[in-house]
Amino acid sequence: MAIALHSPSIRAPIHVLDDVSGLTSVPRGAARTALLRWAQHDFYHSLRLINQATPIGSLPAEILGKIFEVANRSKTTEDHYPWSNPYQWKPLPVAVSQVSSYWRDVALDSPLLWTEIDISPPWSLKTICLFLRRSKACPIHLNLTIPTIAFGNLLTPAVVNASAHILCDHIAQHIPRCRKISIKGDFHQLEPLLDAIINTILPSGASQLERLVMHITSVPDFQSDVHPTLFSQGFPVLTHVQVTSLMVPFLPSLPQVTSLQLALGDTHGIDLATFLALAASCPSLETLTIFDDVICGPWPLTATIDFPFLRSLQIYGTFTSVSDLLRVVSAPLLEDLVIAPVVADDLLAYHQHASTSAPKFSNLRSITLSPVSTSGFALLLLASECFPDVERLTIPNIHANSFCDILTGIHADIVWPNLKALALRNVDADAMQKLLTVMSFRKAAGWPLQTLYLDAASLHRIAFTVSSFPPQVEVVEYDVWSMLHDEDLLHEAAHYVGNDFDFIS
Repeated sequence: MAIALHSPSIRAPIHVLDDVSGLTSVPRGAARTALLRWAQHDFYHSLRLINQATPIGSLPAEILGKIFEVANRSKTTEDHYPWSNPYQWKPLPVAVSQVSSYWRDVALDSPLLWTEIDISPPWSLKTICLFLRRSKACPIHLNLTIPTIAFGNLLTPAVVNASAHILCDHIAQHIPRCRKISIKGDFHQLEPLLDAIINTILPSGASQLERLVMHITSVPDFQSDVHPTLFSQGFPVLTHVQVTSLMVPFLPSLPQVTSLQLALGDTHGIDLATFLALAASCPSLETLTIFDDVICGPWPLTATIDFPFLRSLQIYGTFTSVSDLLRVVSAPLLEDLVIAPVVADDLLAYHQHASTSAPKFSNLRSITLSPVSTSGFALLLLASECFPDVERLTIPNIHANSFCDILTGIHADIVWPNLKALALRNVDADAMQKLLTVMSFRKAAGWPLQTLYLDAASLHRIAFTVSSFPPQVEVVEYDVWSMLHDEDLLHEAAHYVGNDFDFIS
């Protein structure tokens, strides 16, 4: 959230202006100096009173401090990383502390406001030390993200690598209070920086670390340069891990981890044996997120991967082994499944397997599917046979005609008879008419919908038709799709939503 903070134009009190203008008639010396100091003090005191009289200035310090913290958490990637104009950019905590003396006092008395420590190039050691000092003893989030823009003449890989040890000297003593460490980017020309950062983290013992993000690419020699016991100390309270396939072989046992995200690093994924070992080291896993072809086959028919506590399985991107993964995973508590995008081949093999095997995923109640073609909506039929007990269907993209045809077509059985809720996005007037048809069809068949979740934009577009809804249908403003992506996914969520590009017929 980029913000421009400007104080209103304020004139000094008349008596101060008169006194200051009269300074020219005062002889040089102690009298003139005393009068100047008095005038300055009185002027700034007046400004302070005026600032405090404004609505924002009258807020209690506790509330103003919370506003600062919320704004700081809400900033976008462009706000957080000043790569385009590093010399004019100011972090939000610094910006708000320069508005007025009251704001400054509140900002300096809010150590949580200073806990996000950005060490991305081009870093400022002065700013880093400022944040480390003002965050006091609070747990911190340490972030290193390599910009995707090209390095210029002033910021070259050689310059960054040469100053890496100086950076690490400043942050080393603060690693034990890191709550989150995030390292992302292409380190093709920055392997010395990566080695320095990792060798600083390892011996420090990050006993408070809860989240570890290592989305590292373009370091093919990393495995030979780093000792195999990369994370041998382990992290006792680590619960969320996001890594590329490159880092998987170096992970320690993760007994406390409840959320694991795996992304493809460069062009090489992990084989099934490595994934089996990783699964065995995560006995408490509740959420597993897969990006692209991070897991490679073959997938033996006898293979089984046990996730006794897994509740959410999310599959994104170009992962081509959806059916194989569903077949080998044993997750008796699974409640939520996401496949985005979903294509014709994703469920065919699993559908055949499910038709000849004992029922799986009996607790599955929520499914999210993102077709990328109009014909892809036919997969809703296949999905309803694979997972018949679903009660909430989320479709982040919708093609009105295809959606209506599938859910109101002539079939032996109604699609998802237990379906109670639909969650949709980007619904226009045409799609709403089709949706009304679907609701009427299901009501007549004896399987009425109970809840319709819509994002704010859709509700605004179709506000005039809400009165036409069946009385038993509750309309709720809630973007379920966006709620899936509040965990800082490794990739942009929008990349996996079909209606961010034209539907393919």
